[in-house]
Amino acid sequence: MVPTSTPAKCLLLVFAFFSFMANAQNATSWADAKKNKEATIVVNYIQTPMFSYSSSQKDKPKGICVDLMENFAKYLEMQKGIKVKIEYRPYEDFAKFYAATKASGNGTFGIGNITITEARKKEVRFSPPFISNTTVLLTHNSAPTLRKMELLGKDFAGMTAYTVKGTTNAQRIEMLKKQYMPEMPIKYLNSSIEAMQMVAQDPKGFTNLDFVYYNDAIRDKLPVKRHPVGDFTAEEFGIIMPLVSDWQPAIQDFFAAEGRNYRNSAEYRASLNTHLGESAVRLLESIQQRR
Repeated sequence: MVPTSTPAKCLLLVFAFFSFMANAQNATSWADAKKNKEATIVVNYIQTPMFSYSSSQKDKPKGICVDLMENFAKYLEMQKGIKVKIEYRPYEDFAKFYAATKASGNGTFGIGNITITEARKKEVRFSPPFISNTTVLLTHNSAPTLRKMELLGKDFAGMTAYTVKGTTNAQRIEMLKKQYMPEMPIKYLNSSIEAMQMVAQDPKGFTNLDFVYYNDAIRDKLPVKRHPVGDFTAEEFGIIMPLVSDWQPAIQDFFAAEGRNYRNSAEYRASLNTHLGESAVRLLESIQQRR
């Protein structure tokens, strides 16, 4: 990962402070929600195809994560008698999104393609995992097919990797560089959408992205190629909350409501089929079963 400059760090801290102040004024603690039977929660979302996305900042977002939060609010009203108002706040830059959510006050959530890691568990609280993620290795469709990972340096000779600072996808790219291709240049971008755009434009570029970006690229008929030997399935995504939040037990109860896992519910399956598409759901499941 490229080190952040001192001015950039200062700007990030200032941004996180003002985000914290704004969220602290609007969001409700779980303790107050139970007492007053009403709550406002702030939901920061990183623009992510199928998970949390909107056409503009004025539009209400859609996606699997948005459906989850809306179902969570319905559960609280139906089962706990708590009426919940959700305020959505969009982010394009993952680092800013993560920093703002981490530094926010009680009653703030962060949604999108956020991998659950032991390191992040020290910085934020997580919901139970809502999906098992597969990351895929992508190039322009004119690039040669990667035959096996050990041949990365040969098959991808002269190619540049595109990735996003501070993400698990970046960590995987850095691992591939260290293990297979020490001379590989890496260009760091602010969003996974940018990484996808660069690969679609650059025949000498490649990236490692979550499956949903590949699925979105196929829908948009972008000239990209997936290299199956690069499929990686050992990740799970969760909803995040700042460490000061007392909402974690509430969302854990929602996931386990009526003795079932939310991921086994009809609502969840309908959400996957709506936003991913039935064929993509089947492909994702088949990839995970093969690994």
